[in-house]
Amino acid sequence: MKRSLIWLLSLACSTLYAANQQDLDKLLQLQKTQTTHVDLSHTDLRRFAITPGKIDLQQANLSYSNLSGMDLSKMNLGGADLSYSDLSHAKLNEVNLTDANLSHANLTGAELIRTDLSRANLNSTNLIQANLEQAIFTKANLACANLNQANLTKSNFTETIISGATFVNTITVDISGYESVVDSKVNCDS
Repeated sequence: MKRSLIWLLSLACSTLYAANQQDLDKLLQLQKTQTTHVDLSHTDLRRFAITPGKIDLQQANLSYSNLSGMDLSKMNLGGADLSYSDLSHAKLNEVNLTDANLSHANLTGAELIRTDLSRANLNSTNLIQANLEQAIFTKANLACANLNQANLTKSNFTETIISGATFVNTITVDISGYESVVDSKVNCDS
C-alpha cells in the first residue's frame, strides 16, 4: 500500500508542470494519506495558489523549482530543500524557514520580512535587493551569499556564518547579534 502511494505521488509530481488546479488538489489529498514528504523538485509552481494550512511544505523537496513572484507568506517551510530554486521577487514574509536548505537559491528582490531563517543553509544564495527586515538568522550559514543592496534593518545575526558574504550598499541599521558572527577566510569560487 505504501509503495503504491509513493508511486502515485511521484506520478502526480512528475506531471505537475502541465497540471491544473484539480491535479494539485488531488496531490493535496494524496499527501494526507502518505507519510513521506512532498517532492516538487524541478517544478514550475508559479500558476498555483499555495495557501498556508492547505498544503504542508515542511521538509518538502522544492529544489530547482520555480517559485518566482509567488506569495508564500506565513507558510511553514521548516526543513524544506529549496536549493537552486528561483524565489526571485517572491513574498516570504513571516515564513518559517528554520533548518531549510536555500543553498544557491535566487532570492533577488524577495521579501522576507520577519522571517525565521535560524540554522538555514544560505550558502552562495543570491539575496540582492532582498528585504530582510527583522529576519532571524541565528546560527544560519550565509557563507559566500550575496547581500548587496539588501535591507537587513533590525535583523538578528547571532552566531551567523558570514564568511565570504558580500554586503555592498546593504542597509544594516540596528542589527543585533553582530558581535557573535563567524567571519573566516573562505574560497567562494568553488
